[in-house]
Amino acid sequence: MPDPLSFPQAPELSWRDDGQPVSVEFDDPYFSVENGLEESRYVFLQHNGLPERWADWQGSFCITETGFGTGLNFLMTWQSWRQHQNHKDEHRWLHFTSIEKFPMTREQLQQALALWPELQELSSKLAEQYPLPVAGFHVLQWPEERISLTLIFDDVKSALAQLTGPVHAWYLDGFAPSKNPTMWNEELFAGMRRLSLLTSPAAHRHDPLTLTSVATFTAAGLVRRGLLGAGFGVKRVKGYGRKREMVCGYYNRRNGPEQPAEAVIRPWQLAPAIQRGHRIAVIGAGLAGATTARALADRGFEVTVFDQRGIAQAASGNPQGGLYVKLAANDQAIHTDFYLQAFQLAVNTMSRILGRGDSNNPYWQQCGVLQLAYDDKEQQRQQKFSTARAMPQELVYALDQQQASKLAGSEQKRGGLFFPQAGWVSPADLCQTLLQHSGIRFVQGQVSGLKKAEHGWQFAAAAEASDDRTVTERSQQWTFDQLVICTAADAQSLLPDAYLPVKTIRGQLSYLRPELTPALNTVLCGRSYMAPAQNGRLVLGATYNLRDDENSLRDTDHQTNLNHLSDFGPQWQQLADNSRLDAVQGGRVGFRCTTPDYLPMTGPVPDTRAFIRTYSPMVQNAKRIPAKPVPNLNGLWLNIGHGSRGLASGPLCAALLAAQISGDSLPVSAGVAEALWPGRFLLRDMVRRKLPPQLTE
Repeated sequence: MPDPLSFPQAPELSWRDDGQPVSVEFDDPYFSVENGLEESRYVFLQHNGLPERWADWQGSFCITETGFGTGLNFLMTWQSWRQHQNHKDEHRWLHFTSIEKFPMTREQLQQALALWPELQELSSKLAEQYPLPVAGFHVLQWPEERISLTLIFDDVKSALAQLTGPVHAWYLDGFAPSKNPTMWNEELFAGMRRLSLLTSPAAHRHDPLTLTSVATFTAAGLVRRGLLGAGFGVKRVKGYGRKREMVCGYYNRRNGPEQPAEAVIRPWQLAPAIQRGHRIAVIGAGLAGATTARALADRGFEVTVFDQRGIAQAASGNPQGGLYVKLAANDQAIHTDFYLQAFQLAVNTMSRILGRGDSNNPYWQQCGVLQLAYDDKEQQRQQKFSTARAMPQELVYALDQQQASKLAGSEQKRGGLFFPQAGWVSPADLCQTLLQHSGIRFVQGQVSGLKKAEHGWQFAAAAEASDDRTVTERSQQWTFDQLVICTAADAQSLLPDAYLPVKTIRGQLSYLRPELTPALNTVLCGRSYMAPAQNGRLVLGATYNLRDDENSLRDTDHQTNLNHLSDFGPQWQQLADNSRLDAVQGGRVGFRCTTPDYLPMTGPVPDTRAFIRTYSPMVQNAKRIPAKPVPNLNGLWLNIGHGSRGLASGPLCAALLAAQISGDSLPVSAGVAEALWPGRFLLRDMVRRKLPPQLTE
């Protein structure tokens, strides 16, 4: 995993008179100005059989590259994909994954790519979403072009270990083996072997269309030998221009019988079986359901969303929510990895769906979030985080008391951490906008009687028409190829046999009269959060009430919210002391759904009893993992447990689900996917012998 104590360092470059960037460390140019673009086309497109292989391809085509560099290979591939796209096939998707240990800055990238005017439009699109220098996975999406980029800032050894495949074509790029031998090592070829094995089924090993291909500019002996040892059939062919030779080939299992994938990788890290059919039902129209439905519709699926109460009528219906993350200061690395990646994708998603987050946008504003060090404990936590995690200032930086006061617009007692890219979003408006897609229809009705059908899943729903996009049948049986449950804690009633140890936490918001409050320029976070006024009210909250199912507003909870105003400085404390409840003009109650480890549950749903039978040897020895596939309820998926962080976590979890359902390579690391896997608590409690007796009888 990436080192949390540092963030990726940009390369030191020298620029030749012709504008060509050269790595100072490796003393090697990134490309040739005279023929760099044509060489990339020749080496990587032509010798991976692209775009010919795309002509009859169904679903996702996955390319993995070692060495992102300037992004030239990606942009060249994108350009070819666009030129050879069959727009009638809405289910086709290109997923490009690239690994880079020394990522260029946005400015370096733009300067280098300026040498290619024909790529200007695409390079501008890339620059708009180009991630901050944060180690790990980054997701960039252009659904209107049916293409996504997973950019991994890490070394090849660590990155490949976290990939799950499939890989249909390899671009082996990077500096020459003689200049950078540490990249061209055994770990590279072992990782390629593992991922290619998972991609190329034995039954198709003689079909070049389905086999994993490889191409590289070099013909060095160590590269040829490494590929041969990894199971690739390779050949030397004429190189581009003055280069004598290059290497290309296909994975062909040339080293004999292989162990089953479940013996090499933990079974729950393997991709679930791909289900046929493109008709998908999403139950739940909150943030989880809306982001999921949009991600699936963008990939060409026919999506019907069901919700008894309407769109964003539960916890996702709050008028404002903070788009930010509270990063762990301890050793919870997987939480931080997930939320760092999720936050950056969420910011890009808000801009793509809701527009630029300036002060004129009524749906979201990128005004920043200030997490105040409101007491000694929180101050120590923030100091520990700043020491343990190195982050670019564009993402988060520390403020002292004076700086925090100036930024907030009112005097603060302490400093804090400021997230300049964060802000607030209207969750209800976001959900409505996400569902405005030609591939999505909405049914307002209660779902019941969920059961497995011969081909897919079946249930009953009573529909109530409300607009042109709503189905008008009053009551009907529905059958879909696949089904995604996004109903928060209500998933337990829909799936009574699934092991879902979630809980609900009541939260009450208080709406304050802005004419009575001090100035507020940014979102403030203490024990509660508060966003700048919008639509004549200032949103403060929310309470945290365990084991409480009261739906009505309570003055006692308004008072609790007012008591938390003291975290925001003396002026806010004075307001709370003087106004009592006079400053409150209403509020809202919602119920968060949380999991025991406070991460969402996203992915395929295991068959509980079959899972227990399959992996029962682990009760005696947790390291004794049977090499057997996970028995899932095929075609049934889950996306719940986002707690109060759905604005940040929703888009990434939706992207993960869309990839799993499409048979795509994952946009997250294997570690993050496993941490989100819905079966993790079933496995944990089975091993600990803490399952309810009725499940083990």
